[in-house]
Amino acid sequence: MKINIIKKDLKIILSDKKALAIMILMPIILTTILSMALKGSFASGDSDFEPINIAVVKLYDEKVDNQMFESSLKNSLVADSMGEDAIQKLIDSGEDINPENLFFDDFLESKDVSELIKYTLVSDEKKALNKLNNEEVSAIVLLPDKFIYNMKVNLLTPFRNKVDIKILTHPDKSLSGKIVSSVIDAYSNAMSTIIIGKNVVIETSMTNNISDDGFDNLDQLMEGISDVIKSIDVNLDNVVMEGRKQVNSADYYAVGMMTMFILFAAGIGGRMLLEEKDNQTYQRMVIAGTTKLEILSGNFMTVFLIALLQITVMITFTHFALKVQWGNIGSVILISIVSAFAVAGLGSFVGALTYKAGNYKMANMFESAIIQVMALLGGSFFPIDVMPEFMQNLSFLSLNGIAIRSYLKIITGYAVADILNHILMLIAMGMIFMLAAVFVLKGKEGTGNVKRNKVKIA
Repeated sequence: MKINIIKKDLKIILSDKKALAIMILMPIILTTILSMALKGSFASGDSDFEPINIAVVKLYDEKVDNQMFESSLKNSLVADSMGEDAIQKLIDSGEDINPENLFFDDFLESKDVSELIKYTLVSDEKKALNKLNNEEVSAIVLLPDKFIYNMKVNLLTPFRNKVDIKILTHPDKSLSGKIVSSVIDAYSNAMSTIIIGKNVVIETSMTNNISDDGFDNLDQLMEGISDVIKSIDVNLDNVVMEGRKQVNSADYYAVGMMTMFILFAAGIGGRMLLEEKDNQTYQRMVIAGTTKLEILSGNFMTVFLIALLQITVMITFTHFALKVQWGNIGSVILISIVSAFAVAGLGSFVGALTYKAGNYKMANMFESAIIQVMALLGGSFFPIDVMPEFMQNLSFLSLNGIAIRSYLKIITGYAVADILNHILMLIAMGMIFMLAAVFVLKGKEGTGNVKRNKVKIA
């Protein structure tokens, strides 16, 4: 009986040319137009790029580090070989060289870097993590313990200590996190170049027993550090996650339009129950012994199959016509199934509400307003990251938004494990909507169109 219901519903829907045009042709047309028209918006060198907010946390004590540096110079094993004058020159140079100023003033506040990154000093790591979890910042930069001490050792002595600057990023801000990582890497590389050049000067001076002259010149060498730091160039054209594919306009709108238009399958599902009752098909099935639950589950499967058909057509078209590389086929199939499942559950719920109301107002409102709101909040029209903050906070309400994030992660090279939470959310949504539909149908049936077609059974 369920199979017969599904066959009947599919035959009706597939014979409706207007419905097919909306569900199949429209997403293809819009995807093609938007991917071509908005190609420039996905270029990495966009002039409208807004600075990324980061939090910087100091895990060191500047006063303690400076005292430690001076003490270590006076008590080092090479102090005797370098001579008191050389040691004193290093101490004096240490007072002039401020690693904090180099990092904050000369680097983060330089013209080029400040266009990419806007930083906020945060007192401790816990507060910074709260900001990251609340998406107030896209990344956290942790300047390690003994940062001042180790940097002065690196810049002013023949020795080299490891300085491990850690970066914590938000999982939903992968591109922003990569940009921050690239900027900090550029800083580290520039400092390494400076340190290597300084070591050559010091080692040459010590080897030729001209350490005093070498340390005299060290002051002049250090004067150019600020200029070197300020001239660091970060090229965003190559900022792509290692092992990840960069999303272009065709990729984005193939996903965005597909996940929006499968919602129209739910809209069609929202009319099925009441249309069957208006056409007296429902009554005949009841007389034949079919239960409400069986009819509802048949409609659920119909919407599920229609949504899968839409997804299959879109993936096939965009792959061959727009060269969209969807990623691992197994992962794509899994996301498609759970997305169709969630849409089918939503369609059943809308159908149950429409049936209970006894008119098509609920289904009409869903198609004309609710789908548009879900598409907007979910990111079908443009990426969530460019929306106002209050809209970003509401994106979790959108079923298609979860599907978009899942597909895009697979396209960029992530594994199923990285989107497992999204998959579970889609499954949960489908089940919740389906249970809600069953609950609604247990109540009293609606009036309106239904009453006029009521069949009295003797």
